[in-house]
Amino acid sequence: MKLFLIFFVLLCVMLVIPAVLADEPVSKLTIDSIPGGADVRVSDMFVGYSPVTVEVAGGSTVSVLVQRNGGSYDIWRGSVYVPKGEHITYTARLYLTEDKIRTTGYLSVRSNAEGAEVYLDNGYIGTITNGTLARDEVKLGLHQVVVRKDGYTGYTDLVEVKPKNIATTNVDAVLVPVSSGGADVPTTAGTQSSATVPPAPTKSPVCAVLPVIALLGVGAVLRR
Repeated sequence: MKLFLIFFVLLCVMLVIPAVLADEPVSKLTIDSIPGGADVRVSDMFVGYSPVTVEVAGGSTVSVLVQRNGGSYDIWRGSVYVPKGEHITYTARLYLTEDKIRTTGYLSVRSNAEGAEVYLDNGYIGTITNGTLARDEVKLGLHQVVVRKDGYTGYTDLVEVKPKNIATTNVDAVLVPVSSGGADVPTTAGTQSSATVPPAPTKSPVCAVLPVIALLGVGAVLRR
């Protein structure tokens, strides 16, 4: 009888745990290149040839390396921010070595909220001073820019940083004052990737408690 109960409880645990894990949204990243057929490494791991799609940890920045053998193309090194539950597609443009294209970009963030804090891929990079915050030597790729200040709506956007001698990446963050007691509602600007930052996933409290109850049941059976 004990063996039957133990087997039954363990079976319940095996069925419940996958259901709990399924609550986590899947985040994917597709890397393409111009020209195509290039080697792609994500987080220092070879994942295939462009275009290629991989699953990544959502709400994080992953390093990307794109290299095309033959044709004297420079190696593309950068990073891509992938929101939770989103499928982001990024196309890395490879330049000929003779073109002497820079490997980093220039980011300029403008805002009407003086003193607002600016975050790049969840990392604080400074405050808006005289309406602007500029950063040089930013990695190429797709980055999340967040601008926020107490008493104002927040601003969130995904922006592409290109080589500095190709284009300057400009962000115009308009923050709107909120009334006293109002909620801070983020403002998400449209981006080329059409990616938005979704709310954090919620889990069913029943699914979270069932594995614990099952394990307690096993312990109770074994003590008899």
